[in-house]
Amino acid sequence: MGCNSSTAKKSTPPSVEEPTQAQPPTLTEETAQERALVQLKLVFDSIDANHDHAVSKVELEAALKKDEKQETLGPLVKDSGLNLKYNDLTVLGTKQDGCISWEEFLGHLQEKAVEEVKATGELAAAEIPATEKALKQLKAVFDSIDVDGDGGVSKEELSAKLNGDRDEHGLMKEESFGQLVMDAGYNPYWNAFEKLVTKKTDRITWDEFENNLKLIDAAVKEVKETGEISSAVVVQETLTIDDGPAPVCGCWRP
Repeated sequence: MGCNSSTAKKSTPPSVEEPTQAQPPTLTEETAQERALVQLKLVFDSIDANHDHAVSKVELEAALKKDEKQETLGPLVKDSGLNLKYNDLTVLGTKQDGCISWEEFLGHLQEKAVEEVKATGELAAAEIPATEKALKQLKAVFDSIDVDGDGGVSKEELSAKLNGDRDEHGLMKEESFGQLVMDAGYNPYWNAFEKLVTKKTDRITWDEFENNLKLIDAAVKEVKETGEISSAVVVQETLTIDDGPAPVCGCWRP
């Protein structure tokens, strides 16, 4: 038969794009240096348990033992060329009876810290110190809002704090608690309290405040970038604190 033959076109299945992993942010040399500096200082301060502005052998060993599960501080110290067993303390070049000053700590670890920040966007060893500092400073802010000292913040107290954080145009001031609330994705201008998960509708406890992860994440992010929660610094500056003389450095002798 003189029938026309036709060839059916094969349908091409739609291409499926493979999910791409999130890439670390591209940082300039200056930004990487600044971020590494801030986050190394968080690590140093977390190791300096007695707050004498120096790290002793006991403090460093305790920090490394605490880090055994995370394995973030140990590799950084090792990659920076320091002896984890500390049999030869002279490699630390310490100026005061075996204590490591911030300048000495920075001198040994800065290069590797900057490399890690460039590669990943942050210093893994700073994660726990940043979280601990953020929680401590947030607690100070929370206590300052709790005007009547009953252990909880009422709607009225929270509203008073947020209203006090506005500028003359009604916008949240930079580096204020209200700005932090905004950075966490809450609206500080309207019903901010209702967005927080609480057992009671008229007040929030510290435990409930602490469990609002978006607020904590925003606070940790600020600490990683600047070293402080700005609104907590303001609170601390309003308090008169006399810590007395600096504690004697509990350093080891070579």
